[in-house]
Amino acid sequence: MKRLLLTFLCFPIFTFGQNEWKVDTKSDWEFSTERMIGSEIREAKDIGGIIDLMGNGALLLNKNVPDSLYALNEDFSQSGSWTSNWKIFDHEIEFTSMGFEILTYGQKLDLTKGWKKFEHNPILSGENVLLPLNPENITEQTILLPPPPGGVPQDQSILLGRGQWEGKWILMFNHTPDAWPKNYYWSFAIADSLAPLKRGINPFSIPTENYPLFGPIDNQAPNDWLEVNGVFYAPDETYQSMAHLWISEDMISWVDKGVIENKVGTDPGIIFDGVQFHLFSENGNVISHCFLDIDSVKGYGNKTVLDVKDHTGDADVAYFNNQWHMFVDDGEHLFYKISYASTSPKNFPYEWKLEPEIYGPHNPEQGQSWDDDNEQGNRFGTGDADVALEGNTLYMFTERPIGAAFKELTELYNGNDQLIEANIYVDRDDDGIADDSTGWNEIDADNSVWHFEEVLKGKKFKVSFRYSTNVSSESPMIKSFQLSNIQSKPYK
Repeated sequence: MKRLLLTFLCFPIFTFGQNEWKVDTKSDWEFSTERMIGSEIREAKDIGGIIDLMGNGALLLNKNVPDSLYALNEDFSQSGSWTSNWKIFDHEIEFTSMGFEILTYGQKLDLTKGWKKFEHNPILSGENVLLPLNPENITEQTILLPPPPGGVPQDQSILLGRGQWEGKWILMFNHTPDAWPKNYYWSFAIADSLAPLKRGINPFSIPTENYPLFGPIDNQAPNDWLEVNGVFYAPDETYQSMAHLWISEDMISWVDKGVIENKVGTDPGIIFDGVQFHLFSENGNVISHCFLDIDSVKGYGNKTVLDVKDHTGDADVAYFNNQWHMFVDDGEHLFYKISYASTSPKNFPYEWKLEPEIYGPHNPEQGQSWDDDNEQGNRFGTGDADVALEGNTLYMFTERPIGAAFKELTELYNGNDQLIEANIYVDRDDDGIADDSTGWNEIDADNSVWHFEEVLKGKKFKVSFRYSTNVSSESPMIKSFQLSNIQSKPYK
């Protein structure tokens, strides 16, 4: 080991009796911090209905314009550092390893491949009046809408719950037991986590005490739902394109705020960037955008923002991983494929780059198929994509009936343009000065473990990180670290 005599500023210290030290939440990071330079501790915020990759808290570089809106500011500082307080144990212990979960936040994602269909689709179905299901399309994992009113679930949105559903995933949808456009109902299903989908388990259930949630209402079926600061918003796709805006403070009682005036297009998707509301609407082969004044229920600044080249609609827009993402329908009505577009924070809501047909029924490796010659036959739709991010997995939900797919965001472990180093200090004689250290060691962007060449022994420990990026839109992100000794469980 390198011998270092380093003097640190006097900051609060803390004493623990356990034989490990783990930091993995925002409060952990803040409580453990002595000083930061060019860095911030950030917890995932619900921007536009989706949770970002920071989870419960992570360390990453500052944005260059720290006072601007995070989702509209792209560039990070070039370098930063973080140093902890002294961690004091009530007895001398030995540390032999340090584990990390480190990602490259802002790394460009390839969402054109790697999608895996939930093996027991559909996850949610019912009596489908217009498109009867063949019996073989229902699996042991399919949740059927209880009658009455039953019907076909569609226009779903996945969002995090609030109030009595705090911390749960809410899958909102509308459905009708009758032929469109009459007698719409609104309902939802809940799940504690989306991860069981990767194990072939449907985690959703319908809270029967709230079924149906709302309705019946003639002609008014929300195309999207969004929660912002405890208020739920639902623009509908009303028959003859007179879209209304509905709001609720408890998700149970809804108020019709009236027709959304001065909006181009139909089937609006709603998004909030932290300051303004936006609508992205179907308009033939293009997606039209307008800003939405919630108080006056009026759109302004209408502009075409994406040409899909084919019949399109049902735009789902979300911000995560320092990028804005849009998923849209692409193709013949009820035979949709899903296309994807992205743009940067500084260009949002314009300058979208299109990646056509990333997911759909004619891609054999995704396990999707239907009989094009039989309009009432074995059809499994993939329209109205809506996405959710849980951990490092992106989940996609599609309609008629509602199915699910997922993709691991493996690109997040590509740290070729980043440098991350760690150093651990030991104070053996309790004088506030480091007697020893590991020296600076480079750490990979991954779930990795650093095994020390020599055992670290003492009662007081301190950790330092320093990190940098060569790509202004990307930042190293340290989600957690854990110092462990021989008796500790392996880091996972």
